[in-house]
Amino acid sequence: MRNKVSSYCPLTTCMNSMSDTTALYIDAGIQASKYSNVGIFAVLIFDYCITLEAESQWVWHRKWTLVRFMFTISRYLPFFGIGMTFTAALRTQYYPGESCIRFGQASNVLHIICILAAEGLLIMRIYASWPCKRLLTFLTVFPIVCLVGSYVLSHSTVVNNSLNTTTNLPDLGQCLFVSGRQSVFEYAALLLCELVFLCLMLFIKFRRYKDRAIGPLQEIFFNDSVRYMICIILTSSFSVILTMALPITWVSITDDPQVVIHSVLASRLLFNLRESEERSQTHPTLVEVSDIQFEMSASRFGAR
Repeated sequence: MRNKVSSYCPLTTCMNSMSDTTALYIDAGIQASKYSNVGIFAVLIFDYCITLEAESQWVWHRKWTLVRFMFTISRYLPFFGIGMTFTAALRTQYYPGESCIRFGQASNVLHIICILAAEGLLIMRIYASWPCKRLLTFLTVFPIVCLVGSYVLSHSTVVNNSLNTTTNLPDLGQCLFVSGRQSVFEYAALLLCELVFLCLMLFIKFRRYKDRAIGPLQEIFFNDSVRYMICIILTSSFSVILTMALPITWVSITDDPQVVIHSVLASRLLFNLRESEERSQTHPTLVEVSDIQFEMSASRFGAR
């Protein structure tokens, strides 16, 4: 991010340019946000280390499918997205002519892709339990509508003015570690999606399969999915409350927890399902639910 000094710059001029660095504004909220995001990065690394053996056992030897592709994105891309947040959190100086706008935009894009990949795994789990083309269309279109709607609202001038997103802080080159309250719309959209998905999963379990025998593996399949959605709902609700209730300099404390929780839960759900699949030895009853095949029929999902 630092601008390169021209090779034709006189030595005295170059020295003056380097000495013109400005310390970025910092207060208790910004410092707490930095500590929080650095700590959550450590949690991601720790979880990866303790689940690496499970990944090597249940993922690495499998063929590449859509599920493994989505898993890989949700598993490894957070290291780059949160790593960029980690870098921004360590910044204390502003260099003349520097701009952090594109860096911040790239970090936000990576965060969104990580969450979408984890949600994609959830969508495939829901579709596997009820292979219906109309349902698949809804599961694909609805999150896109929510995402676009949250983007439009978060960039609306009228909405931003009503939320009082201005900080009135010296933010040179937009390098200050401060987020606006616009992210509340992204959290609200995610919360809405999870509530809808949770209702769908409960409907499928208690209505569609109420007259069918559900084995232990199918029970794990449903219960893990519900637990995942409840955790995301709680996290999103917590993020919405913090974003709106805390002072503006504290809002960045919600940046990384969403990504880490999505990545950790999505990985552990896949590991748990494959471990249970291996342990129960019920492959004829549930053929590769963890590698959800889109052509799978309802008769292959559970005993009738």
